[in-house]
Amino acid sequence: MTQWDVLKSLDTAYLEQVQDLYSLDRLPMDLRQFLAEWIESQDWNLAKRDPQVARVTFQNLLEHLNNQYSRFSHDQAILEQHNIRKIKQDIQACYQESPTEFAKLILFFLEKERNIISAAKDAEQSLTEQTPHAILETPRHKEIEQRVMEVKQKVQAIDQDVKSLEEQQEIFDFRYKNYQAQVSSNQAVQHQLKNVLQSMLNTLDRSRKEILARLKELLGRCETLVRFLEEELGEWCQRQQDACIGRSLDVSLSHLETWFTGTAEAFFQLRRILNDLVELPAKISYENDPLRTDPVILQARVNELITCLLKRAFVVEDQPNQLYQPCMSPPWPRPLVLRTSVRFSVSTRLLVKLQELNHSLKVTAAIDNNAMTTKGYRKFNIMGTLDKMLSMDNVLKKGMVAEFKHLTLKEQRAGVGGKGSKGINEVLVTEELHVMNFTVKFKYQDLELELEATTLPLVIISNVGQQSSAWASVIWFNLLATDTKNLAFFSNPPAATWARLANALSWQFSCATNRGLDSEQLSMLAEKLCGTNPKPRPESLVKWSRFSKESMPGLAFSFWTWFDGVLHLVKAHLENIWNDGYVMGFVCRATERSLLKRKRTGTFLLRFSESCKEGAVTFSWVDHQETDKPTVRSVQPYTKQDLANIPFVEILHSYQILADENIPENTLLYLYPDTPKDEAFSKYYLSNNRENIEEYRKYMKRRLIMISERPPDMMPPLQLNEGEDMEPTDIEIPEPPDFSVLSLMTGPDDPMMPVFKFENGDDLY
Repeated sequence: MTQWDVLKSLDTAYLEQVQDLYSLDRLPMDLRQFLAEWIESQDWNLAKRDPQVARVTFQNLLEHLNNQYSRFSHDQAILEQHNIRKIKQDIQACYQESPTEFAKLILFFLEKERNIISAAKDAEQSLTEQTPHAILETPRHKEIEQRVMEVKQKVQAIDQDVKSLEEQQEIFDFRYKNYQAQVSSNQAVQHQLKNVLQSMLNTLDRSRKEILARLKELLGRCETLVRFLEEELGEWCQRQQDACIGRSLDVSLSHLETWFTGTAEAFFQLRRILNDLVELPAKISYENDPLRTDPVILQARVNELITCLLKRAFVVEDQPNQLYQPCMSPPWPRPLVLRTSVRFSVSTRLLVKLQELNHSLKVTAAIDNNAMTTKGYRKFNIMGTLDKMLSMDNVLKKGMVAEFKHLTLKEQRAGVGGKGSKGINEVLVTEELHVMNFTVKFKYQDLELELEATTLPLVIISNVGQQSSAWASVIWFNLLATDTKNLAFFSNPPAATWARLANALSWQFSCATNRGLDSEQLSMLAEKLCGTNPKPRPESLVKWSRFSKESMPGLAFSFWTWFDGVLHLVKAHLENIWNDGYVMGFVCRATERSLLKRKRTGTFLLRFSESCKEGAVTFSWVDHQETDKPTVRSVQPYTKQDLANIPFVEILHSYQILADENIPENTLLYLYPDTPKDEAFSKYYLSNNRENIEEYRKYMKRRLIMISERPPDMMPPLQLNEGEDMEPTDIEIPEPPDFSVLSLMTGPDDPMMPVFKFENGDDLY
C-alpha cells in the first residue's frame, strides 16, 4: 500500500489538509495520483545532492508521463490526456534546467504527507483512549448536532402521522360514500351511522389541527436552527479571513456540510409533506377546514427557510491564490494578491451535499459584477475556463465542489490609447479592491434558485514590486473590515488597535516559519509604530498611513516595508535558528545594551538591523577591557545578498577579530543568556552536515573564517543614560574589504600544520 493510498483512506479533516497542501499546484495532484508508486520508489535525497542523478530521474518522470498519456489515449480519455499534457508542459517549463529543485520539491511534499499521516495516527490513538462520545469539537457544535437530529426526527414522525391521516381520510371517505348510497327507512340506523361519521370527521379534524400545530412549532425550531447555522457559518467566514492573513486555524467545512445537508434534507421532506396536505381538502373538506388555508402559509415559510439556507450554503472554500512558481516571491502562500497574467486557483463549495445534484449544477465565474464607478478604477477580464460543474469527484475534499485551477487576469484596455490604469498612482493600485463572483442556477425537485458567492476583496497587481504593499492592504482589510463587500474601504481606512495588529504581525512569522513573535519582540515593534511617549498600550491606535505609507523617523521607508523585508530575510536564510528561538531579532539598541552589559565577555545576541530597508541581521557581543567596563560591539549587518553567499551560522561559527600582531581571536562564545555557541548552532554547521561531507569527501577540507579588525584601544568607552538611544555610541565593526574571509586548509605536507590563506593570496603562519 503506497503512502498516497494511506492518505486517501484518512478521515475528512486530514484529507482537507492534503487538499490544502496541494491547493497551490506547486506539485500537481494529478501527477502525484498517476505516478504514486513510482514517485515513492525513487531516491530523491540522492537526486537532490547529485545533479546528474536528478537529471536522469527527471527524464524518467517525463517518460512515465508519456506512457500514462498513451494509456489514456488507448482508453479515449480525452480530459485525462489533456491534464497529462498540461502537467508535462508545466514541469518542463519550470524544472527542465533545475531538476535538483524538483527533487527538493518532491521531498518537501513527501515529508508533509508523512506528517499528516503521523498526525492522523496520533489522533486516532488518542481518540481510542478517550470516551467514544468525545467526538464533537465544542459544546456549540454538540448543540447544533442535537438540533439537526431533533428536526429530522420530528419531520419523520410528522411524515408518518400524515400518512396515517391519509388512511383515516380514505376510511371516512369510503364510509361516507356507503352512507350516501344506502337507502334505509330505519331512521334510528341512519341517525347512528350519521353520528359515527360525525365522530370520524371530528377525529379527522383534530388530527389535521394537531399536525398543523406540530408543523408550526417545528418551523419555529427550524428558524432557530437556520439562525444557528448562519451564526456558525459567519464564524467560519471570520476564521477564513484570519487564516488568509496567516493565522493558524481550522477552516474545515466538514461539520457545516453535515449540518447544512441534514437540515436541507429535512426541509425538502417538509415541502413534500405540505404538498400532500394541500391536496387532501380536494377529497374531503368541511366548514372551517384548516387545510384550506394553513398549509399554503406554512409552504411559504418552508420555502423561505430553504431559500435562506441554500443561499448561505454556497461559499468560496479556497480564496484566490496564485499557483506556485519557482523563485516565487514570497515562497509561502499569500492569498488574495493576484498578479496579472499569472495563474491562480479558487474553489467553491455547496454545503448541501445531495447525491441527486452531482454533476447537475454549473458554476460560472466572473469578476467585479458590481464594480465601483470611481474614475480610474481598473477593469479586468478572467482568462480560462469560467464554467465548472459542482461535483463530488474530488477524492480529498469529498464535497460538492467546483474548482477553478488555471485562471489568469488581464486588464481591459481603455479605448485605443492604452491600459485602463494609465496615470493611476501605483500606491492606489495596491489599495484598489476587486471581487470575484460565482453564480449557480440551483434546480431540485420543483425549486429553482440562483445562488451567488463572492470572494474576499482582492488586490490585483502588475509587477512583483507591488506584492508587499498589496499584502499589507489585504492584512489591514481582513483585520478591520466589518463589511467584506466594502470595496471603498481604503477611501477612509479605520485605525487598528495595537492588540489586534500585534496578533497579525505575529501571524506573519508563524505562517512563514514555525514560530511567531513573543511579547518582548512585539513590545519593540509597538514602540516603533506608536512611539514611546506615552508608552504603547493594547488599546493604542495605529493608523493605516503610519503602518504602510509614511516613512519611519530618520529613514526613507515605512514600517511595513522594513518588517516585510525582515520576514523575507528570516524565511530565506535564518528559518532554522529562528524556529529554535536563537534569534532575538526585534530588540532596540538600548535594550541590547542593558541585556549584555551584565554578561560575561563573549556573550552575544542576534538582532535585526533597524536601518536596512530590505532586512538585515547583525550580532552584538559584550567585551570587557582592562578597566573592566563593559563595551558592546556590533558587526556591520548582513543583508540577503551577503547571506546568499555564505550561511549565517557559518559566519557565527568562524567569526574572529584580529587581535595584537594580527592573531585571530574568537569573540562570540555564549549565545544570550548563557548557551555555548557550538551547543546552539553546531548542528547547522556545514562541517557537521552529513550530506555535505559525503558530497565533498573527495576535496581537501577547508573552512571560512569571518574576521574584523579590533578597534583602537583609544576608543572612548560607552556612556549611556537611562532611556538614551544607543546609536550614537554603539561601536559597529565593519567588515574589512580585503581580509574579511580566511580559508583554513590542511597542508598537504604536514596535516597538523595549519596554513591560513587570505583572499588576496598572502600566507599567514
